[in-house]
Amino acid sequence: MNLFHSIRQSYGSFRIRTKLFLMILLAVSVPMLFLMAILLRFGLQLITSDTIRAEQTAASVTAPVLDNYLASVVRTSTALRQTDYLQTLLGTALEDELEEVVSSESAAAFEEEYQQILADSPVTNIRLYLPLEQNAPVFSAAGSDSIYAPISRISATYWYGIFSASRPSTLFCPSFYLGRKEQELGDLAYIRPVYIRQKSGITLRCFLAAYFPSEDLKAILAENLPGVGSLSYITNERDAVAASTDPAQLGIYYMDYESIQENLMSSNGFLEKQVLGENIYVGYYYLAAADWVLVSIVPSAPLQQRANSLFYGFLFLWALAAILGVLLSMWLSHSLTRRIQAVSEQMSLVKNAPPVPIDSPSEQDEVGELIDSYNYMARQINNLMQKQQEDAEEIRIAEFNALQAQINPHFLYNTMEMIGWMAQQGRTRETNQAIRDLSRFYRLTLSRKNSINSLEEEIEHVTIYVRLQNMRFEDSIDFVVDVPDSLLEYRIPKLTLQPIVENAIVHGILEKESHRGAIVLTGWLEENDIVLLVSDDGVGISKEKLAGILKKKHAQGGKGNHIAIYNTHRRLQVLYGTGYGLTYRSQEGKGTDVEIRFPAILSDDELSLTRQENGNPA
Repeated sequence: MNLFHSIRQSYGSFRIRTKLFLMILLAVSVPMLFLMAILLRFGLQLITSDTIRAEQTAASVTAPVLDNYLASVVRTSTALRQTDYLQTLLGTALEDELEEVVSSESAAAFEEEYQQILADSPVTNIRLYLPLEQNAPVFSAAGSDSIYAPISRISATYWYGIFSASRPSTLFCPSFYLGRKEQELGDLAYIRPVYIRQKSGITLRCFLAAYFPSEDLKAILAENLPGVGSLSYITNERDAVAASTDPAQLGIYYMDYESIQENLMSSNGFLEKQVLGENIYVGYYYLAAADWVLVSIVPSAPLQQRANSLFYGFLFLWALAAILGVLLSMWLSHSLTRRIQAVSEQMSLVKNAPPVPIDSPSEQDEVGELIDSYNYMARQINNLMQKQQEDAEEIRIAEFNALQAQINPHFLYNTMEMIGWMAQQGRTRETNQAIRDLSRFYRLTLSRKNSINSLEEEIEHVTIYVRLQNMRFEDSIDFVVDVPDSLLEYRIPKLTLQPIVENAIVHGILEKESHRGAIVLTGWLEENDIVLLVSDDGVGISKEKLAGILKKKHAQGGKGNHIAIYNTHRRLQVLYGTGYGLTYRSQEGKGTDVEIRFPAILSDDELSLTRQENGNPA
């Protein structure tokens, strides 16, 4: 009950457009899901019966093709046996010695005759195996390419053992039956025993072997039984496989000959079996020419995959139709939800931005009245926000002026102290130079026309400052400026560099034992920002101090330099936003790097625009 209440409450919170979408989607989905359930239930049966029927038809066509191929091997062997030369050699007692017969003119003519017979036959080679010693004169008399070979060459083969034990009249041999040398002639063979009666009266039992390749049988199987996932193979009564379409599957689904014999006569169609817990469909076809059997197996797994593919295809088409239907329906309902959605979206934007009035409605219904009320509310809120922004700008201007006023007296105090010290030393020329530099320094600093200098003026300002300090500390500070001329016209707040350089001198270089050091000022343009880097080789800053150097609490409790640094950082953020200001990096005993980031601005108009974009006073 609570679940139903939660679903109902969630549905009640949906937008009108979403509710319409769900209603249309349900109207499309429910009947289609019912049809898909039916397809899932009966689809596998339809695919199975169709596949079995196709495999049965293909196998019934393939079996005669295979039988005819094997019969052509038998015909070739018979044709060879019936040639005049072999009739003379095998039919009657020889009038001459065997060596003389195989080297006669009729034997040479037979060589050409049997080559012609093989040209139109699947047989690739023939051999006549004679029970003579390997070094018998007949083999040397016949030549190296002779069809004659000693029986000793095949005496260890499986097929020779069969002939020795059971003496069959003919035998088709799978590759397993043949010796290694024989497989070079062809990996299948048709063998028949023949007899030669020598001049001496001794009868020799010989074997006429016709070799042919298993690739031909595999090609016939692959061409006529190409079913995806199915298996076809040819086997004999000794469970020796002559050819198969998939050796990997053969190891899984092989049916022994005893099982084949039980079912070969009982059915002309495919039978359902189980192998390793999987249903398979098996068909058997007898190949009379070789006394072999063609076995076709269709596993159920590929059939299930085809059923799944059909189901997913139907699901995709349904999803496509559903999407098109929903889109069409939503387009037709757009006129109903358009204005309500516009008001809703515009009001939701008030969370993150000022409200924006909507175009006045042409329809003066309830939605039109709602839009008019929203527009009135938006104008009132914008007026209040504008007044609040003006008040905030006045506060920021006052804060900026207070920060700058806090910096100027700080530097003046330190400088006047230095000039007084030089006067006490009687260094009149240096004192006059210091006063001139100080005059120029404050002309750059205290002009009330503008609180912004060019970068060139700011560099001149800090250069004067360092020169004043060197007067006091006997030129112990090397100041190097490496800023591209292309950056000198960009605008920067007054007194940005001086507090940073002062801090580097007082708390960095002068705290070294040698009281000597260098400060390097570099700069570059980084996208739309200017980045200045002030580096010194002073004593550095500890991790504890570094963590709080730009925080107000640390500045208020520290020395004057820390106040100036904090004020400089704060002033840049007041002017340009929190993405700008100072970044300190330091290692104790090695020095300090201060990165100053401010926007690349060339004119006062750009400066005003940047301040407005960052919500700061113009």
